[in-house]
Amino acid sequence: MTEFNQNVLFGMLEYAAESIEQQVPHLNELDGKTGDGDHGTTMMRVCHCIEESLKQYGSDWNKQVDDLGWSIMSQDGGSAGMLVGNFFLGLAEGLTEPELSPSQVASTFRAGLDKLMQFSGAHAGDKTMLDALIPAVESLERSSWDGESIESMFARAADSATQGAEATKQMIPTRGRAKNLGEKAVGFIDPGATSMAILFESFNQYIQNDKS
Repeated sequence: MTEFNQNVLFGMLEYAAESIEQQVPHLNELDGKTGDGDHGTTMMRVCHCIEESLKQYGSDWNKQVDDLGWSIMSQDGGSAGMLVGNFFLGLAEGLTEPELSPSQVASTFRAGLDKLMQFSGAHAGDKTMLDALIPAVESLERSSWDGESIESMFARAADSATQGAEATKQMIPTRGRAKNLGEKAVGFIDPGATSMAILFESFNQYIQNDKS
């Protein structure tokens, strides 16, 4: 694959939605250790929004992804929906051309991350989905600076997201219901970080198998 365009992004999202839906029980189980036990259910609603959006491919991927972000945020459920919705709003801001270069791809994901962080006020080390998302986006940026291919970029980003999620086991939460557990939450992986790791691993798998 040599280009990153609407068909590629929407294919990534469709594949990721399918992958996350398969992990809904697991995500709920993880969330039951430190939270309300509904993170998987919230992510299922996110996936349904993605699938509904992708039933029709418009000519303007910027608008379609922006609309998707608002649709996700309109759903009932946990705070994760608002966070992911903001991520998509930021992502849409970078979709300004029919095809994106590797550096533009990295900048687009950075815009999504920045939008989410601006909304949430959370930072790295707070034991949230950001602990997988931040290293994934930073990896995309480093890879683009090094002139790597899209395939290599997402392979490294997926690894970074997985490692970031795993690292949350040793963190003390400072956000959401989990913060009430304090040190008792140490040893449990954050469900939001886990869903972001699944997201980026799904992106990677799609990219590696895409023949466009």
